[in-house]
Amino acid sequence: MRNLLFFFLMTSLMSVNAQESNIRIGAKAGLSLSTFSRGFFYQQDDFSYIPSFYAGALLTVRTDRSISGKLELMYSGQGSYYKATYNTQYGGRYSLGYLSLGYIIHFRLFEYLFLDAGLTTDLLVKKDNKVPSPKTFDVAGLVGVEVPILPSLSLEARVKSGRGSINNYTDYYGSAPFQTELNNLVVQVGAIYYF
Repeated sequence: MRNLLFFFLMTSLMSVNAQESNIRIGAKAGLSLSTFSRGFFYQQDDFSYIPSFYAGALLTVRTDRSISGKLELMYSGQGSYYKATYNTQYGGRYSLGYLSLGYIIHFRLFEYLFLDAGLTTDLLVKKDNKVPSPKTFDVAGLVGVEVPILPSLSLEARVKSGRGSINNYTDYYGSAPFQTELNNLVVQVGAIYYF
């Protein structure tokens, strides 16, 4: 098993060196608007978006002229504002922070427009004490666009929807909003700088 792992690692490194011109490293940052949803891209009226930020690094490997693969490591501030109508103790702002590892396919649609689609695995690194029994791991799907404005600078916009609940709602029988499954829903707008 060790020999197989070593062989795979060496083959990967050799292919990276052979395609060095197809590899780009970059940094990204921007505004993150997030809320809690009760389904895929479905937001209830009792939750509203809160602003935060995201920042991280990425590695892009171009496989041909129209398709590339991206690997991202980012911190993303997330959460929601809950408008309590019956029990005001649950109202207010909920803030969470995630460290995300993203696996993204980067499609060239036009000369200056790219479509991004992929998955992220998110690790909870900033907890909110008001969220009962928070889960530490989430998987999210994302879709977005990237627009190059200079050879080393691009603008991006994307939507990311978590597929795992933010808390163990089956273990919690309290009042709203945590008596049903809640997912993260995030809209991100920012810039990417390639070195």
